[in-house]
Amino acid sequence: MDRRDWRELRTQYETLIGRFTLSHPFQVDELCSAIAAERGRPLHLLPMPAVMPASGGVCGMWVSFGTSDHVYYNVVTSRPHQTHIVLHELAHILLDHREPSGPEPGMLAQLFPDLDPVMAARLLGRTRTKATTRQEQEAELLASVMWQHFNVAPAAAASAPPETADTLNRVIGALSRRTTLRPR
Repeated sequence: MDRRDWRELRTQYETLIGRFTLSHPFQVDELCSAIAAERGRPLHLLPMPAVMPASGGVCGMWVSFGTSDHVYYNVVTSRPHQTHIVLHELAHILLDHREPSGPEPGMLAQLFPDLDPVMAARLLGRTRTKATTRQEQEAELLASVMWQHFNVAPAAAASAPPETADTLNRVIGALSRRTTLRPR
């Protein structure tokens, strides 16, 4: 894709997501609810089973069932990365990517341990063909546009009281006043 394609897509994506009115900063669950309402079907966010190998490179996945959508995301990563994974999968939904693609049989076995992976793939109506690079690029761009448009605030939960930041600022300030940086 060249620069012009990216600019045109970005403009289209701003229009696409501009129809959603969400609080600022919004919670990803709000966007999921809005998309579910627009599609007229439930959308479930589900953590990927911890036993799934990270080496497979799969961070997230959208599985479209007959009456609902399931978005799986990796929980063994940072909160901002989890948010991006979910936004990427939501982008596939919003862009109506229907390229025949689906999870590998090993992944299906982890998600649906009671079903034969071949049967699960058949029930989902999917093949093992990988999604196109173009679709992945589009989903990445739309996820990035959503980050900016909705002013996503996925920052990690505070693990220290606010006083800690104040103390750190005072220490850094004191050190910077005492230390003169000299070129080497």
